[in-house]
Amino acid sequence: MSAKTFKKGELIYKDGEKITSVYLIQSGAANQCLIRGKKTIDLFQLGASHILGDQVILGQGTHPTSAIATTETKVLEIPVETLKQQYEGAPQMLKVIIKSLADRLRLAVNEVRSSKLEKDSSPCPEDQVAKVFGTVFHTANHKGDHSTPGRIVIDWNMMRQYSQRVMGESPKRLEQAINILVKLKLALYEMGKAPDNPDGPDEIQKVHFLDLGLVESFFEFYQYYYFKGGRSELLKVDELCQQMLDGLLKLCADETADRFGIVSVDFAKFGEYCKEEIGINLNNDHFSRLEGKGVFMKRRNGGSGVLLQFEVKEFRSIQQSWKMLREIEKWNEKGFVDMDEKEDKPKKKASGGPACPACSVELQAGAKFCHECGHKIVAVA
Repeated sequence: MSAKTFKKGELIYKDGEKITSVYLIQSGAANQCLIRGKKTIDLFQLGASHILGDQVILGQGTHPTSAIATTETKVLEIPVETLKQQYEGAPQMLKVIIKSLADRLRLAVNEVRSSKLEKDSSPCPEDQVAKVFGTVFHTANHKGDHSTPGRIVIDWNMMRQYSQRVMGESPKRLEQAINILVKLKLALYEMGKAPDNPDGPDEIQKVHFLDLGLVESFFEFYQYYYFKGGRSELLKVDELCQQMLDGLLKLCADETADRFGIVSVDFAKFGEYCKEEIGINLNNDHFSRLEGKGVFMKRRNGGSGVLLQFEVKEFRSIQQSWKMLREIEKWNEKGFVDMDEKEDKPKKKASGGPACPACSVELQAGAKFCHECGHKIVAVA
């Protein structure tokens, strides 16, 4: 156990991070909240003698909320293993009482969390993401014209009316969600004059969906991890993982998949790509980081060295889901989907100096937190 002091506004931990310690607040206060891009959704305040991270008692592995010091706050940091040893050594009746109280607190936190999210004024709150894209899929699949090879076409007015009447979806949110699909080249608009205004401006007449299967994969992926306790970290985009995944798919672009859909990428070539294009020296921690985001591959010894093998269709689906998550983040930050936005350039990586272990962005000397991703920097003795 060790004492720590957090300055006002300093992040103690972020939702989705692995619970490695429990914090007993000795003085000061902390705001438990949800961090969504640049927006913070406040839940409640905790003060002296309160505990942060106690969900670990119920077996939860990641923090369901973030904690930010609202004034100078002193805490006693207790490693999870130390807490578990003390808990397991407690009398059975006391363990039952502690677990019961922790379970009640978990239910209360979930109720507050749900209530706050329902009142979230974001254009597309996280609890509505699966619903809006599920509405897009089911409406297009059910009411669309499947006769054109490679696409499904649906009348725009029909789509809006059916989505609103049957699915209860806002036409404005529906249009912005489809804008994301158009921006990512998964759909396109057919423009034309309105029949009742032949001299007016061009308007959306039809929507052509070019890969409705990826839309289905995305909303199923989102609803599964959003409603599965403790796995919501998989819905947060990790830029470094995204760049590595992009690299794997670029390197296998000319490879022919076997009958199981598996392709191989030379490990040495991937390592060279990561060094030249991303600015990292590839190691096992990077593969563990990918696995933490649900990206798994096999390593096999080949004639010319180690090969990385994976199902290319699955990786492309994950890549597309991450792109959509990034666009939804931007939508919530800006209030609309910017169709004219230029493609993001990869962030500058560290060049010999200290780098963030989470996102590899160059750090300022003495930094305690990464200015890009908020990762807590542990000083090396």
